[in-house]
Amino acid sequence: MSVNDKILDKIKNLLTLAEDGNNDEESQTALLMAQKLMLKYKISQNDLSSRGKQEIVIRSLSVYKRIFWWEKVLVKIIADNFRVMFYIQSHRLPYQKNVGRKLVLMGYPEDVDLAYEMFYLAEDAMKFYASQYINGQVRPKTASQKSRLRKTYYQGFLDGLKDKFEKQKADLIKENEKFALVIQTPQEIKDKFKEEITGSLSFNQPDSYKNKSYYDGYKHGTRMNLNNNYLDHVGQTDD
Repeated sequence: MSVNDKILDKIKNLLTLAEDGNNDEESQTALLMAQKLMLKYKISQNDLSSRGKQEIVIRSLSVYKRIFWWEKVLVKIIADNFRVMFYIQSHRLPYQKNVGRKLVLMGYPEDVDLAYEMFYLAEDAMKFYASQYINGQVRPKTASQKSRLRKTYYQGFLDGLKDKFEKQKADLIKENEKFALVIQTPQEIKDKFKEEITGSLSFNQPDSYKNKSYYDGYKHGTRMNLNNNYLDHVGQTDD
């Protein structure tokens, strides 16, 4: 098993912990732990600057469908923190009235695989905590009220997640200046993206109403602690 496979196995174990939804802290910790696992592994590679040309791949996050506003916000957060680029691909068959769209990731294989896993972990965590909040604490009387609460909760969660990643990046660079290099999307990826992908991602994000549901979502998005003892074993090989 390669070191890359071992890193992904560790991350998948974290995802398994998160998927059961029984432990709030474990679920949220997995996101940031995964990022630090990736970065600690990459910074430990002695041939980081002399590995030669690597394969660049693309991977779709879904089939063609309607893309929701929060998916566009979330994919940008993930792309900014897991060394990949993303774009929207559109398609409509002759018999279809509406255009289908899907989000696509571009980057090195191990980065794309990790970003894919992180997108769905974050989505699952956000939906789980939103449902807990709405059904367990608020209990809206109408479907319209429930929809508004979910939207503001999602906004808070995503803003909290973004801020937590930004803080972790700053802390990592303070810990070791080499993180400033590996945390960036590789220039080769940016160049290929610019060469092959045209158009831009634009959408109207809903206005943020910073009410209680927003702040509860924000709190869940930022409540992530790192298990440094676990991370210290990254990159070690098994006998």
